[in-house]
Amino acid sequence: MKDRTALIVGAANDVGRAISIKFAKSGAKVVLIDSDLKKLNELAQMVEAAGSRAEVVALDPADSGAVKASVDTVCNKFGSIDILVNNIDHRDGVPISEGTLFSWVNSLNENITPVVSFCLNVIPGMRKKQYGRIINVGSLEYLGTPNQSNYCTSKSAIFGLTRSLALELAKEGITVNQVIKGDIKTSADEMSADAEEKAAAQLPVQRLGQPDDIAYAVAYFAADSSRYVTGQNLIVCGGKSIYSSMSA
Repeated sequence: MKDRTALIVGAANDVGRAISIKFAKSGAKVVLIDSDLKKLNELAQMVEAAGSRAEVVALDPADSGAVKASVDTVCNKFGSIDILVNNIDHRDGVPISEGTLFSWVNSLNENITPVVSFCLNVIPGMRKKQYGRIINVGSLEYLGTPNQSNYCTSKSAIFGLTRSLALELAKEGITVNQVIKGDIKTSADEMSADAEEKAAAQLPVQRLGQPDDIAYAVAYFAADSSRYVTGQNLIVCGGKSIYSSMSA
């Protein structure tokens, strides 16, 4: 990724932070996008300490006008966007008995609209250059789990989008892949030591995932060396997906 320009959407959360720092250590110029300016500025210092240039753009990823303006600004400044990481995850699932049309529309608007919006604005520049890496970060809930059908539906949409875009763009030097998160421990989780131990015991690897586990997988898809890999959905879940029915 040396000297590539990487735009990371959803950079301010723990997974986005790990991805940003990993990219910085790999030599990429990193553009950090999220809604929390304070967290972005703190992350920018970490990225620069890791040896890379960092740019900060604070916006609402669901605001299509702001997305277009930000992409235009980045392209004018850096010449192109080589790598796009869509790390969007608005966990808003509710049981169907509590669901409303608003809860469904809102989940789709928060989880899939930003991904589509950034893709639509970044892809034309990648096509001109005949090069690009798009990595969507999804969740294992795309398989369907009880009591959060609205959220699961939005995550399933990313699965189909990834494969469809990959087929359309494969001849133009642009790969599109997805990294699917399993149970990742982050600072947003309020989990006691006992609860964490019990959760880890349910997984084949006997531990919860770390943000760095996702960052390494994203970095693989972002690298030049993965040019023969597209349309793939890599599940990083400690083995959960190969034994769990997801129905419990």
